[in-house]
Amino acid sequence: MNLSDVSWFKICVCSFAVFIVCTSIGEIQAAGPPKKGEKKNKKKTYESAKTVVDRRLVTMSPRYKDIIKEHGIYYSKVDDKNFAGSVLGYVTPWYNHGYDVAKIFGGKFSLISPVWLQVKRQGNNVFVVNGGHDIDKGWVQDVKKGQRDVKVVPRLLFDGWSRGDYKAVFNSEDVLQNLAKTIVNFYKKHKLDGVVLEVWSQLGGQLRENLHHLVIDLCDAMHTAKKLCILVVPPPFRGPKSGAPLDYMKGMFGKADFDMLAPVVDAFSLMTYDYPRTSPEIGYPNAPYPWVKACILELAPDGSEYRSKILLGLNFYGYLQPPDGIEAHQEPVVASKYLELLPKHELVWSAGGVADNQEHYFTIKNKGPYNGYTVWYPTLKSIQVRLELAAELGTGISIWELGQGLDYFYDLL
Repeated sequence: MNLSDVSWFKICVCSFAVFIVCTSIGEIQAAGPPKKGEKKNKKKTYESAKTVVDRRLVTMSPRYKDIIKEHGIYYSKVDDKNFAGSVLGYVTPWYNHGYDVAKIFGGKFSLISPVWLQVKRQGNNVFVVNGGHDIDKGWVQDVKKGQRDVKVVPRLLFDGWSRGDYKAVFNSEDVLQNLAKTIVNFYKKHKLDGVVLEVWSQLGGQLRENLHHLVIDLCDAMHTAKKLCILVVPPPFRGPKSGAPLDYMKGMFGKADFDMLAPVVDAFSLMTYDYPRTSPEIGYPNAPYPWVKACILELAPDGSEYRSKILLGLNFYGYLQPPDGIEAHQEPVVASKYLELLPKHELVWSAGGVADNQEHYFTIKNKGPYNGYTVWYPTLKSIQVRLELAAELGTGISIWELGQGLDYFYDLL
């Protein structure tokens, strides 16, 4: 990784590290089924005969009372799809509610990627895949129940690899093929549908030709075994140059990399869910709309035959942004924290002009440790406009991650 840039380091590791400091998502649910003996008329149901659209909840002017009241209520026809493209959802052990979400709404997803597995090098030509004890076959069956056409593709992290480990693989075709064989055999043994490779960011954009070779060989091996091969990639653009809007610095994965790998990779999980800034800013969105769109068009301009393989990244988490704009002072926000901070605050829709973020935020005005902080967290409206963008551009979507969002978000998928 490129540790010289703190903002870029954050986006490389946000897929697992930045979130573990938060509380369990299980605390955020609306009231469940009534206890034994409780009167029927006091029951608060999770299901509704109407979608969030029918309930007129998708708006630029949502009321905090409506979010608190409605967030746990979702449309009863849980397998009905509204988005035509591929949908990948990540599930992590840190937010167990994501496992429930995958079981309830599995029919809306093309791919579910539990964050279970790590590959490690143990010797000159010896590799092992760890995390098999986390594989829950019963849960996999629940996700796929009925006529659902959803694939379970656990993420595989190249965890704790040194430069020497990569060098050993890059310098020997035999070693690389043994790595591929180890991975394929593991996924075959556990009857998994494919792999989500997380390896690109670990090298900070260096040794790209070697990474091309690694990814192509791994994907070829997975395809021979009739398994899917999906690659997690950082966005092609970082933050703006010297504060200049819409003029972004290049990232560690670009169009040349995409063009080289697109013929063999089944899908690219694009990390457009965490916008990297380059200097202290106040009012810092999670993933501004113009930046997300620019990232897609950079990798796959109009006419690209492979654009549909891009899974536009959506965040189902947010951030507490400090008044001083210093990144080190910010905190991640998942649903439980959001619902704790939200009451009696007016949500503001940030859109229009150069900073066309198309996200909601509110500023904490009550006294306390977060007085003056702004809270940026997805809403039905911010999700809807990004789904519309994905539909317009012909991409799929990937969601980090299911356990951090509100249950009624899934009505939109």
